Amino acid sequence: MNSTVNKDAEFFDQHFSKHVDHVNTLGKLILAYDGVLNSETISKLETEIEANILDKNLPKGVVRKVFFICIESLQNMYIHGHRDENGAKHNFFILYITEKEVKMITANLIANVAIEKLSKHIAKINSFQDPAELKKYYLEHLENNELSEKGGAGLGFITICMKSGNSLGTQFEQINEDRSMFLMEVTITIE
Repeated sequence: MNSTVNKDAEFFDQHFSKHVDHVNTLGKLILAYDGVLNSETISKLETEIEANILDKNLPKGVVRKVFFICIESLQNMYIHGHRDENGAKHNFFILYITEKEVKMITANLIANVAIEKLSKHIAKINSFQDPAELKKYYLEHLENNELSEKGGAGLGFITICMKSGNSLGTQFEQINEDRSMFLMEVTITIE
């Protein structure tokens, strides 16, 4: 493993630890994962997420939203996460609960050249105040967009925003001239 992979991995490990420490001051950690995502890992995480959120005695509607958003986010990271020059993907996933909200934080690599397009896409999604307008945008987007080479039509973030009922919090932190860390925070209000 060369120093670039170690540098990227180290960058993610430091941010993961920092976020877990911060989450512990805000609420109660439900699940945290830092490592490689593959279909087997996602399947194990699905089982853990389901068990851990059911254990919180949340309303069924909140449980369904949390589960859907977590799985959609993990799948997005797995399918669309950028690889470094050695083919490695770096990502993490944190799920926690406060008195009034369940929050999810995800992070993965993104190519710096993709940041502007993704930022505009998420800004557009977050601009809708009316859920009916966001749904209309989703349907238009579904009808008018072609699939990317990875099979997506840009619908994942729209569905996450629709399900959560809240804007998506995003942040990009540059690692080097080629890659950055894309961090997303999603809030699900406990009804």
